[in-house]
Amino acid sequence: MKLEKLNLYTKKIPKISLQKFLVYLAIALIPFISIMFYSFVWSQWKINEIAIKYPKVFNIVSVNDIKNAPQIIKSEIVNYNNKILGITKKIESYHDYYNETLRSKYFLQVLLNEFNNITSENNNTEFFIDFIQLNSNKYFVRFYEFSESPQLKIEDIIKNLKVIYKDPSIYLNSTKTLFGTFKMFEYILEGSL
Repeated sequence: MKLEKLNLYTKKIPKISLQKFLVYLAIALIPFISIMFYSFVWSQWKINEIAIKYPKVFNIVSVNDIKNAPQIIKSEIVNYNNKILGITKKIESYHDYYNETLRSKYFLQVLLNEFNNITSENNNTEFFIDFIQLNSNKYFVRFYEFSESPQLKIEDIIKNLKVIYKDPSIYLNSTKTLFGTFKMFEYILEGSL
């Protein structure tokens, strides 16, 4: 004779064993854990990518400070932009100073180069600069040539000066005979800076 099991407690609440509960819990947590793991791996991959492209970033941002990294990087970008702006202003000021110096001294350089060329070709010619006046927007030079005939190439000087200045002019102001055929020629050079 065979006995049958009867469930006399119809309102009995079914219970689950601890082992089954842990298995179900593990199955339920697998998607959450996989998403967490994927996001961690993805963030590490992105950090490595940034570290390869911009290694200096990690001098200012630590791995523990990843959440604040955008603000730190933005502030560093602002600092670098300010430094670049300061350097740019210094370069512009040096450029302006260089141009101003060139413009204020170029007429003398052209004149002295011409003197050197003439005296190297002809030993009997000497030059003497008597007066130089330099204002904020004009220059004036009075000089003398001592020779038998005028050796100064006025057209060349004017051509060289027109590279920088608007209205350079040079003219022979007076001529005096010193002795024999040896003369003194007075020249005036002037123009606007």
